[in-house]
Amino acid sequence: MREKVRRICKSLLCVLLGLFALFQIYLFIRLYWLASCSIPTYSMSPTLINGDYILVSLQIPGRREINKDSDSGKLSVHRVKGMRKVRKDDVVVFNFPYAENESRMTLDMKIFYCKRCVAIPGEVYSWQWEEKVDSVYLPHEGESLPVDSLNLRHYSRPIEYETGRMPELVNGAVMHADTLMNSYRFKNSYYFMQGDNYADSYDSRFWGIVPEDFILGVGLFTWYSEEPETGKIRWERMFKRL
Repeated sequence: MREKVRRICKSLLCVLLGLFALFQIYLFIRLYWLASCSIPTYSMSPTLINGDYILVSLQIPGRREINKDSDSGKLSVHRVKGMRKVRKDDVVVFNFPYAENESRMTLDMKIFYCKRCVAIPGEVYSWQWEEKVDSVYLPHEGESLPVDSLNLRHYSRPIEYETGRMPELVNGAVMHADTLMNSYRFKNSYYFMQGDNYADSYDSRFWGIVPEDFILGVGLFTWYSEEPETGKIRWERMFKRL
């Protein structure tokens, strides 16, 4: 009887150790390699639709280490070197820059968006909306650009995010903390994100360029999909590459 109890306890211990090891592997993958994100809208259709779940690579462009300042509460980002940078046409998951305040860019970990990267640092992107044509240059990290009355609307909130002060237009001149600003050296690389369903997508055309700090990772494939209303599994969308 005692021998039987020992065998049961030994088997149970092996099962618990196996489950613990699997949990540790899951945590390692979740923290360092992959994340799962759900798609709640049709802004990326037909590539992604409401009810899709995607796997996101944290190694593109590299896992983020996020620290919080004890005094100001502001989050800062250090990115570990990844497999590669974000490329044009990548499906990207990122923190929505204006989750807390629509007029101020803030790193908020609660709300994530999924859009396609349509322009990368070093490129000019142009778009049309309601018969109006607009364009913006996407700066590289460390790149110094002229700042004037014409492009300030594109760069004011990124500058405020990086410096803590919003530049202002005063009598045709750009002022930053009571100092005349003719140029600015950016601390981040910036990207332009747009939904594939561009006629029904709230994206960079409306709220501006996205700093690399805000990027979680790049979508790889749809690992699960179901009808939101019925819960019916969409088998044809399973393991669809993005």
